[in-house]
Amino acid sequence: MEGHDSDTGCFTVGEGVSIKGRFTVPSRAVINGEVDGEITAKDLLVGGSGKINGKVIAETVDVHGEVNDTLTASKALIVRSSGRAKGSIQYAELQIEKGAQLRGTLTMTSDEQATPAAQA
Repeated sequence: MEGHDSDTGCFTVGEGVSIKGRFTVPSRAVINGEVDGEITAKDLLVGGSGKINGKVIAETVDVHGEVNDTLTASKALIVRSSGRAKGSIQYAELQIEKGAQLRGTLTMTSDEQATPAAQA
C-alpha cells in the first residue's frame, strides 16, 4: 500500500465521522471513522479508531481497528496487534500480529478464487 503519489481515486473517512452506504474506491480507502455498508477498494486501511460493519472487498486489507461481517482480501490481509476482524474472512495471504483478534470463518483462497476488487 505504499507508493501512492496522489489522492486521485482515494477515499478517507475521518475519526468521528459515521457514514452508511455502498462505496467503490478505485484506489486506496482509509477508514478512521465508522462505516455501515459495503466498501470495495484496491487497498483498504482501517485505522485504530476505524470500524466497518458490512462487506469489505479489497486486494490488500490492513486492519488496525475493527471489521465485522464479511471480509475478502484477494492478495493480503494484515491484522495488527490492535486489530479485530469478525465474521466470514477470505484471504490469499495472512499476517497476524500478536494481540490481534480474529473470530469467525477463515478461508484461504488463491488470487483466482477470491472475489475481484474494484476495477480502475
